[in-house]
Amino acid sequence: MTIFQKLERKLGRYAIPDLMKYICVIYVVGFLIQMFNPLLYYYYLDLDPEAILHGHIWRIVTFLFYPPSTSVVWMIIATFVYYSLGTTLESLWGTFKYNFFFFTGALMLVVTALLFYIVTGISLQMYPTYMTFSIFLAYALSFPDATFMLYFIIPIKAKWLAIAEVVLYIFMFLTIPDIGTKVAIALSILNVALFFYLSNQRPKNRNVFHINDFR
Repeated sequence: MTIFQKLERKLGRYAIPDLMKYICVIYVVGFLIQMFNPLLYYYYLDLDPEAILHGHIWRIVTFLFYPPSTSVVWMIIATFVYYSLGTTLESLWGTFKYNFFFFTGALMLVVTALLFYIVTGISLQMYPTYMTFSIFLAYALSFPDATFMLYFIIPIKAKWLAIAEVVLYIFMFLTIPDIGTKVAIALSILNVALFFYLSNQRPKNRNVFHINDFR
């Protein structure tokens, strides 16, 4: 059995169907917070490892309320696009695998922020922006020839758009001095790489039936 098969047998019952619907609701709530009281997010909801270690446990989840955009128009577009991408990937991979992909990305940010703070005493400012980008990258790897209308005018295949974004984020990683941004970019790409590595694993004796596979 592969790692995914073992995990799904143990944890599959906890997977959330149509996960992207709830994530988009979170994005909308986060957008409203940013519109009416942006300081609320930074004071009480963001991924602050020092605050988490002092009892603000809810931040492990509420940091996801950071919206993809603060522009009304682009927020509507982003919500529609990411809902479409996420539901398509869930249909392709299955509910458990998509849950694993999304929550592993979130968990990587939380664990890295906590470990970095414990070791250095510095609180990294990390947001789920680049984790959201990883959804598009995963989609482009799954459907490289899918066509997007850039600015609603220019047709471009997902693989070329993904390559352009990866190059852009690598450039940002090399030039932006903020460590939190560097780490968030690296983790978003690492999450995609880890998921596809695990997805491409095959059981060692895949042609041999084992009674445990049917329990």
